[in-house]
Amino acid sequence: MRKALKLSEAISPCVLWIDEIEKAFAGVGDSGGNEVTTRLFGQFLTWMQEKENTVFIVATANDISKLPPEFLRKGRFDELFFVNLPNGEERRKILEIHLKKRNKWNKGIDSIALIKDTEGFNGADIEAVVRDTIEAAFIDGRETITTSDLRKTVKDTKSISNTLKEKIEQIKRTIDKIDIKPASKSDDKK
Repeated sequence: MRKALKLSEAISPCVLWIDEIEKAFAGVGDSGGNEVTTRLFGQFLTWMQEKENTVFIVATANDISKLPPEFLRKGRFDELFFVNLPNGEERRKILEIHLKKRNKWNKGIDSIALIKDTEGFNGADIEAVVRDTIEAAFIDGRETITTSDLRKTVKDTKSISNTLKEKIEQIKRTIDKIDIKPASKSDDKK
């Protein structure tokens, strides 16, 4: 960690991206916490507080309830954002991105009709729908895919909001207790 922090200061201004930060500091402050992890956490907090170079820290976490509370206090990060499941417009754009990326987008695909069908789907779910639809069309010897093809695959796909329903609800309850801004508008706030 020391090397990474020194490097980020040496090349500043820069962005230090930390993915799934809760995994790095899991157990800090709990009786299950490991002494090395606790020391690393303390070192990181001290560095955040005392750094003089322009290093912007961006971190992701799948479950912030696993982070120690002192990590989320004001002053550590300028803003905290909650990235919820994509709203309707975001799902439509994700669908179009994956279809265009695979050269399967055509004017006959009604992406607006698919918005309701994909409620509760995340980006990976939508990408899987596109991939599976393309594979099914290929197996059937067809080059073109249709809205109907996509809808059939959506019906056969279990979204993350179904498979991890309890976990997602638990995370949302945690978010409700903390002052975190939504990363996007909800469908009803367009």
